[in-house]
Amino acid sequence: MMLKKGIAWVYTCIIFTFLYAPIAVLMLMSFNESQYNSLPFQFSTRWYNELANNQTLIDSSLTSIYVAAITALFCVILATMLMLWIVQTKSPLKKWIDSLIILPLTIPWLILGLSILLLLNLLNWDKNFYILLVGHIIISLPYTVMVIKARLQSLDFSINEASASLGANEWTTFRKITFPLLFPAMLAGGFLAFVISFDNFILSYFLIPSGQSTLPIEIYSSIKFGFTPEINAVSTVLLAGTTIIIIFIVTVMKASLKFLFK
Repeated sequence: MMLKKGIAWVYTCIIFTFLYAPIAVLMLMSFNESQYNSLPFQFSTRWYNELANNQTLIDSSLTSIYVAAITALFCVILATMLMLWIVQTKSPLKKWIDSLIILPLTIPWLILGLSILLLLNLLNWDKNFYILLVGHIIISLPYTVMVIKARLQSLDFSINEASASLGANEWTTFRKITFPLLFPAMLAGGFLAFVISFDNFILSYFLIPSGQSTLPIEIYSSIKFGFTPEINAVSTVLLAGTTIIIIFIVTVMKASLKFLFK
């Protein structure tokens, strides 16, 4: 028994090392004085100072955050409305619609981005910010749908019927019953859509308007012409920000669940 526990512990350590050692090295090298990530390690905040003066990286990061935030908002709204209809309707079309929403998960992003670009050329439309948003929503929506759908399937809709029998209209029922129950899933689905949109390179590369850039595109362009530790610095800042957001979301979800079931 002790041997099995020891093997399981070693196996777990190997897996976590494999997953997180590269990230730890990246964060560590962001504080290294060397421009070429060489040893010995000399602590310095040089690359964070360089990052603060690199307006190109800052602008591309803000563009990625802006696009991802709008994508997450639209995905949460669309997924919530659609799943509420699918779960409660008896229409025979709901299975087809449910399958079509998940279909983008099976299509490679390269093919999807290329097909959207060819459609734009066929319609003689120029690439713009709205087309970029549509592409990001298409690839992010299925993930939000799956999270919200899983939550909706666990709900007892007889509560809504009881609310209606007590005189509440549909809006009041949604605001006081359905929305509080769905809020943790909406928050998780929105964050998932945000991360997928923020991290996406392929669709952004195909659909980004001329003169603009997102962070993944900027990082790719920088690596082509020579790696700079500023990339380590901006990646570390983003990882720290993501960790803070995750902690916030978990805290809010726990608080909401305690409030609902206390």
